Amino acid sequence: MAEKQIKILIATGIYPPDIGGPATLLTALPDALKDRGLAVKVITYSDVAASPPEEQAGVVYRISRQQCSVGRFLKYFWWMWRLSFWSDVIYATDTYSVGYFAYLIKKLIGKKYIVRFAGDSAWETAVANNWTQDYITDFQKNKYSRRIEKMKQRRAKILIGAERVVAVSNFIADIAKRIGVAEQKIRVIYNAVDFFGDLPPKIEPPAPTLIFAGRLMPWKGVEALLYVVAKLKARWPEIIFEVLGDGPQLEYLKKIAAQLDLEPNVRFRGRVSETESHRFFSQATIFILNTNYEGLPHSVLNAMRAGLPVITTDIDGNREVVKNEVNGLLVPYNDQAAWAGAISRLLADEALQQKFIANGRQTLENFRWDKLVDETVEVINQC
Repeated sequence: MAEKQIKILIATGIYPPDIGGPATLLTALPDALKDRGLAVKVITYSDVAASPPEEQAGVVYRISRQQCSVGRFLKYFWWMWRLSFWSDVIYATDTYSVGYFAYLIKKLIGKKYIVRFAGDSAWETAVANNWTQDYITDFQKNKYSRRIEKMKQRRAKILIGAERVVAVSNFIADIAKRIGVAEQKIRVIYNAVDFFGDLPPKIEPPAPTLIFAGRLMPWKGVEALLYVVAKLKARWPEIIFEVLGDGPQLEYLKKIAAQLDLEPNVRFRGRVSETESHRFFSQATIFILNTNYEGLPHSVLNAMRAGLPVITTDIDGNREVVKNEVNGLLVPYNDQAAWAGAISRLLADEALQQKFIANGRQTLENFRWDKLVDETVEVINQC
């Protein structure tokens, strides 16, 4: 008798033609799961209408973002509910939005779900709104306003109610345990970057070029990097700092750059496509990430794949990728003197750059696409 084919519904908030690493990953994941014998359907929010061939084949279901939030959420939940009867397991790639719908569907009809946990949006929301300055680990045990506690309780329900929680790093797995998820439910599956296709050839920039890629949030530390670049400008007047990404701090950071007379040196590129990001990386000298919080630094993996030496902060999450003096440099968050020293040292030492580039490529062996897919299938089969 033939073995029953497992049917999985991937519920996500982002999917191509949306841009960004998560959307690109979700293009490749359904086909990879099908190649391993699973049946797959996808439900997603989208800015575009349904289009062939995937939609005609009943594989991708798009819920338009171009409607009021209540209507959008209700329509998504309705279609997710209907598709859940087809599926054996729901895989929610967004903890707080579609993950909550998976939690409700399990309550209503007992459908099992897996949730991918990449970061604590309750904490991120609280910090972004200046409701707390506590670090993410302290946030799990401290008590706050009713609004914050409701967010914490909601995400705890989602995570604890899942059959399995896929954490993107050991650090995030520890956060899940602090929230209350049983350790045996948690599986660490690292992200991968080797499914993006060919990269553009490396081009030597005409001037020392630093690059950052990420959402412009307070904990990303771009403001401090602007002051660092202002110091470095005395030694390298033509130094360039490419800032890829948008976010609530964008206009504020532009003002800081203007005040520091950095407008010729700092280039705010806004949100860019994956292809554009690869092009900017190919023309840079060093990747820098002054962050106080990373579940897993996906941008660091992209930088290593692009052949860039990396400087980032000595924090949980980053330490799972970067080993100080081996494949990059780790410096204290927002320590401008340490950052200026680290960048100056690396710019002046070509041999050290090449050492970090070579060791960075070796590091990527732990973040392979086939490994991610195999481990994802294992988790699905355990449900």
